[in-house]
This record gives sequence, C-alpha cells and structure tokens, in this order.
Amino acid sequence: MNPDEENKKAYETDESITHYGIEYITPSEQKLIEEYFKGKILDLGCGCGRTTKYLADKKYNVIGVEIVKGMVDLAKKRYSKIKFIVGDACKLDFPDKTFDVVFFSYNGMDYIFPEEKRILAIKEISRVLKNGGIFVYSSHNPRALLKQFRPKFILRNIFKGTIFSKYKYEKQDFGNLCTYYASPKKQKILVEKNSPMTLLKMHVDKKDKLHPHYVFIKMEKN
Repeated sequence: MNPDEENKKAYETDESITHYGIEYITPSEQKLIEEYFKGKILDLGCGCGRTTKYLADKKYNVIGVEIVKGMVDLAKKRYSKIKFIVGDACKLDFPDKTFDVVFFSYNGMDYIFPEEKRILAIKEISRVLKNGGIFVYSSHNPRALLKQFRPKFILRNIFKGTIFSKYKYEKQDFGNLCTYYASPKKQKILVEKNSPMTLLKMHVDKKDKLHPHYVFIKMEKN
C-alpha cells in the first residue's frame, strides 16, 4: 500500500470520522475568514463539515468537498441544507474560475502524496479560482520541530527512513499518516512556481507554530 492509499484508509475508519466529527473553529481560521472570505467559497478537504457549517452559519455561499465518503455522508446527515460532494482535490469537478475563495483547512493538503500530486492539487485550486481569488491553507512547518522534543516521532521516522524526507509519519489513534513538511520558503516557491498565485500573508498562531496558515492570491496576466 502506498502512502496516499494508507492515508486515505486511515481517514476512512470509524475512529477517524468520530475524531473529526467534532464541531469547532480555530482562532486562526476565524481571523482569516473574517479578513479574506467573500463570494462563493470552496471548502476543500472539509471532513465532516465543521468549517463548512461555520461558513454557512455566517451566510457565506459555500460548497464542501471531501475525498472520504464516510465523512461526507455524516456531513450531509448533520447539515442537510449545505451542499457536500465527494471529490478529489487533484481533479476538481468544477468549471474554471468558479470560486472567490478556496479553503483547505487543518493541514488537509499535507496528506496528498507524493509531492507531484500536491502540485496537481495546487494547479486545480488555481484553475477553479477566479482572477483575484484567494487560496487559504495550513501546513506543517519542519522548523517548529526544532523547538519540540518528540522522541517517538524521531524514532518512528528513523525506523521508516523518512526522518530527512519531505514526508514524515505522524501517529494518530486511527492510524499512521504520511505527512508533508515544508518550510515557509518552500511552500511559497511550490505554489508560485506551479500557479499564477502569489503569497499575500503567512499567519502563525503563537499557540500552534507547527501549522502556519498561508494566504495566496491568484493574479493572472492578461
């Protein structure tokens, strides 16, 4: 089983769906939503709909897309008035320039493997964004690991041979996740090299420096 399939299998478990079925919004998400969100929004990797519900309650025009069918089924059951779709970030079923904002919350993009598929997702996100549209996502920053002592994490990745890889293994109650780690500089380069999107802002929560948020704007040249 390759890491992409392993990640998807872990997320499809009942334990994962229960874990991600909790309703909440983080302070960073709330701040960025208030600052940048407008118009038609794609809530990508929406899980069981926690951020989608928050956006809908705030009267945003939002569609939730998630690759795990069990999560979408729960979201539809809980929030029947909101539109949820089973879909893949690497192949979005929307016309060009459909959305004003694409939101990939809670490091969801970090579980797309390998990096070539992450690039496909970046290109698809850019394609469905309107010119001047905003892309917001969070991702793991390896620099934050330097200030944390995590012996089990270190030993696990030494054993798997991934300690110096872009993808490292995180252990969750519902399974191991192969997780993308890249510095802010590399995040900026990867997005800007593969799309007409430019970094507007990097937001770091003082209580969660491991998962900074990035805000990009799509600026196509005429």
